[in-house]
Amino acid sequence: MPTPGRTQKQIAERYKGNLGYYKRKHPWRVARFCASFIAIAGGLAAIFIFQKRIFSRQADEEFFSSGKLSSHHANYEQDCAACHDKNAAMGRDLTFAKFKSIIKDRFHRGLDFKSIDLKCQQCHENNPPFGTAKKYDLHEPNVVENRSCSICHQEHLGPGPMKRVADLQCASCHNDRDIMDASAKKGATLPADAFHLRSHPAQQVVFEMPRPVRGYTQVFPSFADAHPEFQLIREKARDPDVLRFNHQRHFANDIPPVNGQKLDCNYCHKPEPGGRFYERISFAANCQACHALMFDKNNPQLYLPHGDVNLVRTFLRTLPAQYAGFARTQEQQGRGRYDDVKTYVAEQMNQLRAQFGSDAEFERAVFFETDPFKPHRQNAAATRGNFAGCAFCHEVKTAAGGVPVVTKPILVDRWMPQTHFNHAKHASVKCDDCHHAMQSRETSEVLMPAKANCITCHSPKGKVASDCITCHNYHAPGQVVKVDVHADATALKQMLLGSR
Repeated sequence: MPTPGRTQKQIAERYKGNLGYYKRKHPWRVARFCASFIAIAGGLAAIFIFQKRIFSRQADEEFFSSGKLSSHHANYEQDCAACHDKNAAMGRDLTFAKFKSIIKDRFHRGLDFKSIDLKCQQCHENNPPFGTAKKYDLHEPNVVENRSCSICHQEHLGPGPMKRVADLQCASCHNDRDIMDASAKKGATLPADAFHLRSHPAQQVVFEMPRPVRGYTQVFPSFADAHPEFQLIREKARDPDVLRFNHQRHFANDIPPVNGQKLDCNYCHKPEPGGRFYERISFAANCQACHALMFDKNNPQLYLPHGDVNLVRTFLRTLPAQYAGFARTQEQQGRGRYDDVKTYVAEQMNQLRAQFGSDAEFERAVFFETDPFKPHRQNAAATRGNFAGCAFCHEVKTAAGGVPVVTKPILVDRWMPQTHFNHAKHASVKCDDCHHAMQSRETSEVLMPAKANCITCHSPKGKVASDCITCHNYHAPGQVVKVDVHADATALKQMLLGSR
């Protein structure tokens, strides 16, 4: 440490005989005092003048703004009261004691965002995500302390879109082990139905996994580093659908082209108008072109109906009338000539009885055999019945009286409802890179991507954003009915489809 050039005694010698030095007026000290006084007095005067002018509607509120509002709230540029409670410090009943109390409270407790938060909810309460939220109930119920709207959604930072919520805001709680432990303990005291699940339109079928015992309270630094594996993958979830489908088989080389197009993912999975999700698969739109339910090779334009057991049974029991109507329609359309419809009908029925033995056996084969037309398989596709039997794809059971019952397929629309995803933004990625459908042979396999698929791009190495809000939303959604994915297939189907 260097030795000081002068001792304290030497310094004091300078002021010997001038002990009143600090009491004398110094130009710089006078200027500093005057500047401070003018600033404080000017501020108080501005508040007083503005208070008088605002009640006479002459004040320009933009003068007092700390910065431009974002484009979302630009309409309130001249209406501070839309967000701020001016009565707190500028009401008609403002007194010196009240003003002093407010200033003291701000120095000790900081800014009070409660009034601003209430203003936010008054405006947003009829819009997502606030539509069903109670006051200050904007996050999951096990949260230790709800954050103020203004903490994450900061205003007066300039025009244009509101600034994106930074990961730092999420990490202030989710990277704090003490807070997360307290949240887990609080969550353990709450009933399962108290927690929020993502709300979806009633016609959608949503796959909701059970909430983990500790909730979602694991601490990790970033998505790429230690974010937990997706629950679907971690718990090896199984598809509840009992429809038999083999993805790998449909990619085989011996599958003939349909309308000149070889089968691929895009043939069946077609994007919705916005491109974010895909339309639900249906027999008419995606299956019928190949599986036309053509049960009679001699009459390839005559199909079994699909989708209603009673309708199929009625069709089979009125086959003579169906053949007669079919013959007349074909003749009217110039596709053939049927001089004696009655003879034609008798010939077709005799052919079916020769193969199956009786009408009842034919009906049984249609519903319960997995390949009732197997003898025709050696023929070319154009000259054989391509109906493989209801049981080939569906689960068919027998009800009272031997009546067949076909289990309705459960086509899940949303597999990962806790996250945001937009397929349109991933159009450059091959479907199989994430879903691995070309290797899948079982319906029970859930073909959703694992975390490893995502961090290929969403990581510092992949140079694609992986912020918290890229996939998640802070605000708690409305309540929906939770699906117990561990229930038996019948109960699961009822729960999934009950709201429909």
